[in-house]
Amino acid sequence: MVNWAGNILGNYAVAALLSHVKLSHKFKQNKILDSLTHYRHPALGLTVGYMVPIIPSVLVNYACATMKIPRKNFILMVAVGMFPTSALYAFGGDALFKGNYTRLLVIVVLIVIILLLTRFVHQRRVEAATK
Repeated sequence: MVNWAGNILGNYAVAALLSHVKLSHKFKQNKILDSLTHYRHPALGLTVGYMVPIIPSVLVNYACATMKIPRKNFILMVAVGMFPTSALYAFGGDALFKGNYTRLLVIVVLIVIILLLTRFVHQRRVEAATK
């Protein structure tokens, strides 16, 4: 929980600071950043951006700042996006050190369920919006 809360607060602070800092033209022309800002469903794309550890969070935070994502939505995206990684680091690392592979498997299954539920809810919203 501490790791997860730290990730949420840290990303919120960075996103708030990015709107007051001048960044280089090279930073703004990043392919990942371009992909994040032109995603078909921006909230889903940014949430996934927080989930994938190889995507620098500063790029996702900058995309949120430039897209002027409302604070409530931003915190929800960060919370959902950072949860799987935080849970995996906290519980998965502990399970590996203790050799408890059953616990690790349970964590991975729970993360997959959360991801599937997130996708299901998003699809329902899209369907409701198009009707």
